[in-house]
Amino acid sequence: MRSQVICFLLSFIFQLGSAQQPLRFNANHEFKILQLTDLHYDFASDKKLKTLETMGEVIVKERPDLIVITGDIVTAEPARNAWAEVSEMLISSKTPWTVTFGNHDEEHNMSKEAIYQMLRKMPYFIGEKGTASGVMNFELPLLSHDGTSVSAVLYFLDSHDYTLNPRLGKYDWIKSDQIDWYKSRSDYYTFQNSGNKIPSLMFFHIPLLEFNFVAEDHATIGDKLEGVASPEINSGLFSAVLEQKDVMGIFTGHDHDNNYIGNYRGVALGFGNVTGADAYGTLERGGRSIVLKEGRFQFESYVVTPTKKEYHFNYPSGLSIITEETPVLKSIKIKEPLKNGLMMDYFEGEIASVKEISKFTVKERRLVQKVDLSSAQSGDHFAMRYKGYFYAPVTSYYKFYIYSDDGATLSLHDRLIVDNDGGHSARRKESVVALERGYHPIEILYFEDYMGQVLDVGVSSIEIPEAPLNAQFIFYSN
Repeated sequence: MRSQVICFLLSFIFQLGSAQQPLRFNANHEFKILQLTDLHYDFASDKKLKTLETMGEVIVKERPDLIVITGDIVTAEPARNAWAEVSEMLISSKTPWTVTFGNHDEEHNMSKEAIYQMLRKMPYFIGEKGTASGVMNFELPLLSHDGTSVSAVLYFLDSHDYTLNPRLGKYDWIKSDQIDWYKSRSDYYTFQNSGNKIPSLMFFHIPLLEFNFVAEDHATIGDKLEGVASPEINSGLFSAVLEQKDVMGIFTGHDHDNNYIGNYRGVALGFGNVTGADAYGTLERGGRSIVLKEGRFQFESYVVTPTKKEYHFNYPSGLSIITEETPVLKSIKIKEPLKNGLMMDYFEGEIASVKEISKFTVKERRLVQKVDLSSAQSGDHFAMRYKGYFYAPVTSYYKFYIYSDDGATLSLHDRLIVDNDGGHSARRKESVVALERGYHPIEILYFEDYMGQVLDVGVSSIEIPEAPLNAQFIFYSN
């Protein structure tokens, strides 16, 4: 009964028009995608109404411009009846919708080809069979608000199901002809856009091997309650994405107890949130919203359920938003007039750690406008200490990084934030901290032992693209 009420509400509050019309950004220059995943819909199950209720509630809550279901949608017989019920819910929303296939979708008396032929006749459904391996490898261009240009592209791939050779692992992988198809379409849109890359997203069911790196990253946002069930064979898709430089994020399903997202090599890798009541897992059922910004390599995303929105993520910073529960470092009040820059103390001697710098005598002290090695007077065996204030223009998360050879550290309020200490070749370390708007005491320590000398220190936030620390952010008071 409750699901019928939701369908009734949906039919009245959505007035989006036919799915045959081109998709375009709204008057706010945004386009919202609602990703549902792993419905595991069973026509004979008592839990199916709960799945429909969850779908209806998050659709009403989010009012998306497009609904994408990333696989394992119908997983029991009779499949045709179940697909009809799922489709009826989506059609009632009068929202354009599409699907990618999962490893279970073809197991129950309907092939992917037959499912596609059924869906393509449904109102508001968008999708193509495609010509590459599998079924439904296609792209959807999103037009600008005024309809004059393509402002974003969505790519959809069939991630297949299982390997035929157990020595190659359990799950199959995306094939080379699918990757070639993506690259050719990416090149086409770049050519049509006067050689400029168009911001893009990619959707399929089974996660890539590279999701394991995101799982190990402390900056990842969301729940990590199980391992990554990816193929054991690296398909090469991720390297193709890096080469094409247009896909900002890849979104999958498959792992029901994961809904996290993070950045890897500049690409967001994210799980949807499990939707189906008959699927395994402990997460509250819901979906993931992704809000694209017209013509910009930028989006925000979050998990949405009938009861809450959480785990906000912003691309490209990879940072979340400040909430009432977030521990924030308080700024300090500065009365004296401030000068742009930091005070730099220069030392010489054989040093093996920044902890040893205080033992040496300052050879030179002066105000500098940036944190680099331009003030170094020796090729080896020297150190630098930078002190002053970092100015946070808004209360937000800030990501600080150090790329150095040899060791370096960054502290705020005498609290170690980035630790890249020790003798080593050039490497990068980074960390995230929530800062209140205003001034924060900062100290950067660096030493060079021998062979190679590198120091690059920078910052980013949701509002600030990653950039080296410069006079915009650093200040000194006498």
